[in-house]
Amino acid sequence: MTQFDRKLTPAEFKFVEHKLYNYPTNKQIVEDYERERENIILATPHREKAMPANLGVGKPIETAIILLDRLEQKVVTETFWIRAIEDVMSRLSDEDKQLVELKYFDAYLTNAGVARKLHISEREFYNRRSKLVHMFAKRFAII
Repeated sequence: MTQFDRKLTPAEFKFVEHKLYNYPTNKQIVEDYERERENIILATPHREKAMPANLGVGKPIETAIILLDRLEQKVVTETFWIRAIEDVMSRLSDEDKQLVELKYFDAYLTNAGVARKLHISEREFYNRRSKLVHMFAKRFAII
């Protein structure tokens, strides 16, 4: 930490960890969006240019637009977090990437289990985890 950094509050630390734990799911949501968007567009009746506008196709089209808008809002929000996580991950050492992947993306090992898998002490695990969460917090513009 530099002199301008501050310690994360417990709530900020948990928020960053929450975003990391949910990264795989949110990445899948964003990837699924394009397929879902295409399905909605294909399933929506389209009015021919020569057809009068009052033939009853307005409601399905309005419904599709509302559904697409909701999906788009979710995707825009999650894309910010995904890109931020991927940006930090691209700058990490292989050892730190492995710690993040084991702890947050795979999320089946305990802290002690991650430390054993990485052949480091639990103390070293906690120090590295804190440093990494701080790096993500900076990229998330929390600090």
